[in-house]
Amino acid sequence: MEEYIRNNEEMIIIIYCFIILWLNVGYLREYKKIKRGLNEISSVDELEINPYSMSLDIMVLIFNFFRRWLIYILAVLMTGNVIVLVISVILFIVSLYDCLFNYSLEKLRESRLLMYLAVADTIYISAFVFYLFTN
Repeated sequence: MEEYIRNNEEMIIIIYCFIILWLNVGYLREYKKIKRGLNEISSVDELEINPYSMSLDIMVLIFNFFRRWLIYILAVLMTGNVIVLVISVILFIVSLYDCLFNYSLEKLRESRLLMYLAVADTIYISAFVFYLFTN
């Protein structure tokens, strides 16, 4: 199994990238419905979720690791390009900021940062997949 993974490393990364691209494009396509749904949640419903919970923070960080940060790490390691490193660090900082400071429902309603991150990630991942196909 280890040899199979080692021999098909790039193909597995490409499949992973396509899965994340599919998630991002789906999010972008449904963005207006998601925003409308967030606006329909009442403040009474909001109290059922504690945004200051450490377990919620950990879940958000793990989710972002697999949705964004792992691809940033893979792109930097596989390309070895300084520009890719700089872009990855910028995207990481912005997404970490979003994870740590856009935790309440009110902030999610007002913020467009997730949409901008999804657009940036889609472009970033598309360029990375193109790089993998051409090398």
